[in-house]
Amino acid sequence: MAQQEHPWKTLSVERVLDATHLQVRRERVELPGGSIIPDYYIIENRGWVGIVPITEDGRFILNKQYKHGIGFEVLEFPAGGIDEDEEDPLQTAHRELMEETGYSTDQMEFLAHMLANPSGSVSRIWWYIAYNVRKTGAQKIDAAEVIENFLVTPAELLRLIHSGDFAVQGQIAAAYMVLERLELLQITLE
Repeated sequence: MAQQEHPWKTLSVERVLDATHLQVRRERVELPGGSIIPDYYIIENRGWVGIVPITEDGRFILNKQYKHGIGFEVLEFPAGGIDEDEEDPLQTAHRELMEETGYSTDQMEFLAHMLANPSGSVSRIWWYIAYNVRKTGAQKIDAAEVIENFLVTPAELLRLIHSGDFAVQGQIAAAYMVLERLELLQITLE
């Protein structure tokens, strides 16, 4: 990822929230023209991973899960935060795939590294493709999660994106990247 010189000057930093999965800091910053922003908030976390699971017969596993921030269910690929004891996002990807779906694979490939919201967050996302996933166990979801899994074909995934039913922006980017990589996008649009 391209990184450039930091044109804003940080004058002070204060930690305003330090919870298990979320930290927030408030910075007082000076802009290049000399203006001061006294309370610029930045969300910090260890990052998270997303997995695009593809079954042996070429279908994608999607989660239907309630998201309290927006107050309704969304369709998405399995994803989750990197735990403190996890050194490698790939380790998190394998854990999250099993926890949220009960599926596993030994064929996981790095897809992309993305930024969640670079204006107000340091959140980074590592995306993986999980090939030939197979059901090897049961879901082991957190108490706050209710996740329903279902399988869709590439054409069905495209219809969900175009209808707005699969609407989380980073998830859409990952879907298109995988479809492009697998050359399914061109095939399903013909």
